[in-house]
Amino acid sequence: MSERSGPSLRSARPTALGAPPEALQALEALQPIVRQPVNEAVYQALRNKLMHGEYRAGQVLGIQYLADALGTSTMPVREALRRLVAQNGLEPLPNGTTRVPLTTRARLNDVHRARVLIEGTVTEWAGPRLPAEALDRLERLACQITDDRRSREGVAASLEKNRIFHFTIYGAADSPVMMAAIESLWLQSGAYLRATRELLHSDEGPADRLHEATVAAMRRGDFARARACIEQDIGWVFERLHPDE
Repeated sequence: MSERSGPSLRSARPTALGAPPEALQALEALQPIVRQPVNEAVYQALRNKLMHGEYRAGQVLGIQYLADALGTSTMPVREALRRLVAQNGLEPLPNGTTRVPLTTRARLNDVHRARVLIEGTVTEWAGPRLPAEALDRLERLACQITDDRRSREGVAASLEKNRIFHFTIYGAADSPVMMAAIESLWLQSGAYLRATRELLHSDEGPADRLHEATVAAMRRGDFARARACIEQDIGWVFERLHPDE
């Protein structure tokens, strides 16, 4: 996996004092370019695919296949898979390969209970710590998630924005222990999310705008209500699944 330099930001900076305000705002919106080691980049790529439900339950992930797809050697892939197994996002097989855990009713119920308990609690912790600018950003994300869900093509974008929305809230709680547990639970939820992706842009989608309701509750200081909205948002996926025993 090769690294490529991003565009020069120096040449884009206006030199005239009379630069239009929108040009200055565009510059302020730019984020620093962060380069990651190959091992971390491979891990993040596989982690996000699992969280977004790109892999089905029971799917075997071959090391060489992943290395070829990512354009890297097998070593960083092995390391990424090892980390994902440690987080319970994947499970090892006797032949040395790994697979996405199988979906069962018992596992579904267990992950559901844990997510509601942990993510609901962390949301209530995070509420008082979120400044107004963070709530503004969350509100924009919430509207974008709803808009993206309206089309089949927008589902992938909505899933990524949904992840950012939730983890922005959870990060504000400043609890590394709980965050590690949440990441593990999201990795384990990927196969379940995959099974409901088609519903995200249908009439059966979450039409009650729970993300917007979460932000509105936080603005009012009603953090118990914000917690309830997040718990309901989590439950929407799990309540529509009926895996085999």
